[in-house]
Amino acid sequence: MPGLKGDDDQRISYDTIVAANGRFAYDTPVERPTQFIIIPMQLMEFDQGRRHSTSTSDMKLFLDKGEHAVLRGRIDSTVFNCTLSGTRLNEDHSRHYQELRSFWIEGQRLQDAMAGKSRAEQEALYERFRQVMARRRACEMNYIDANPDNPLAGYCLTKIPIDSVLTYHERLADAARNSIFRPLLEPLLAKAGKYRLIRLAEAKIVAGSPAPDFTLKTADDKNFTLSSLRGKYVVLDFWGSWCGWCIKGIPKMKRYYDRYKSKLEIVGIDCNDTPERWLAAVEEHRLPWINVYNPKDVPAAEDISVEYAVSGYPTKVIIGPDGLIIGKYAGEGPDFYEALHKTIK
Repeated sequence: MPGLKGDDDQRISYDTIVAANGRFAYDTPVERPTQFIIIPMQLMEFDQGRRHSTSTSDMKLFLDKGEHAVLRGRIDSTVFNCTLSGTRLNEDHSRHYQELRSFWIEGQRLQDAMAGKSRAEQEALYERFRQVMARRRACEMNYIDANPDNPLAGYCLTKIPIDSVLTYHERLADAARNSIFRPLLEPLLAKAGKYRLIRLAEAKIVAGSPAPDFTLKTADDKNFTLSSLRGKYVVLDFWGSWCGWCIKGIPKMKRYYDRYKSKLEIVGIDCNDTPERWLAAVEEHRLPWINVYNPKDVPAAEDISVEYAVSGYPTKVIIGPDGLIIGKYAGEGPDFYEALHKTIK
């Protein structure tokens, strides 16, 4: 969580503790709200040469300045059974963890069982896993309802579906809203607000609806307005330099652009990027079409990707010469190219 020990905005630090005769102590300065994750080494698994923990092999605890905690536990097969004391928050967290533990154990068992199974068997196991996790999320929501003034309810808010966050946040008392978890809640609420606006926008971004107009900066720092392309077919390509599937689709996009550019213009709208990375990607991949930058620090209500109900990348929108939407296509699949060919041929 924000505030994890470390300098220069380093949010994650790692350390190793050696236990002697089943006991250990760890002393480190805590100047701000900090989350510690305790993972017994013998419960870590290897995947392609890298260590990682599972949902049943760690324990989280939370400390603010001047606080300390005591962890007592044992290792049972692949499960770290432990309890916390020392602060009211950690004691409450420990009790709530015991309520959730059966879900984690069952979920991990189902995940492990998928190895080596047929596709049909894996899908059946995944459906059971999904149901277990749905019950776990319901347990988190029930905790919020039953303990709206407990700071831990704020932490539980980070564990529920994004489409429920705003509703359950309204149920929290100030003690939970303004607890040490507030640094986690602020970006979460922004994300939930953006999600809600995207859901509302989906009803407007459909075939036959007017494409929302916008003005964004081009790579040479000039203003570009979508309506300036009225009379041509337009593809809005919502992408980012960080998006592997976006980059993978560039060669095919270039081929279709070369084929139809007498009737078609493509507008690449870079999202969730820094200006420097965007410009570097435009140059590296030699993108021949109009390229504009969608600033990532604007309010969600002013975000073009939100207005076009973009929830994944890449997303492409085909617009007709009359300015009406022909179709919207998420992901890098053949459906977009088939629709483009059928529309312009």
